[in-house]
Amino acid sequence: MMKRSIARPVSVAGAVALSVLLAACGANGTAGGAADGGAGGPTVTITSPADGADVSMPFTLRFTTSVPIGPPDSGREHVHVFTDQDTADYTVVTSPSFTIQDLPPGKHTVGVTLQHADHSPAGASAQITVNVTASGGAGAATAPSGGDSGGGYGGGY
Repeated sequence: MMKRSIARPVSVAGAVALSVLLAACGANGTAGGAADGGAGGPTVTITSPADGADVSMPFTLRFTTSVPIGPPDSGREHVHVFTDQDTADYTVVTSPSFTIQDLPPGKHTVGVTLQHADHSPAGASAQITVNVTASGGAGAATAPSGGDSGGGYGGGY
């Protein structure tokens, strides 16, 4: 009987921990370093297009990270890409470039957040503003360039 009473709290604790991890994935991931104490933590930087650039659809977002990225099931960090401050509608990206295809003309923000393999924020984020001036055609969805389209990790693009 003693083992049974010990096993239940562990199971409940495991379920609570899993719930917290899953909820963190949908939370606002734009913490500016608070997740790992700020200075000296991991970084993510958008390298292209430049902030304020005029772009036409589709365009390629390029970024660098200070840590290796890969699929969440590999245990590595990955990046969430989102637009217009909608951090709940993101795409999981596991390579340093991503093609954005479906934004209407006008000004938009494009954001990236570095996430741990469990989707909790790694504390690094960046964003740019772009002005979409034209469309190169009707894009049905955003396709990653060598990354992961996010299968089940958010709304995607």
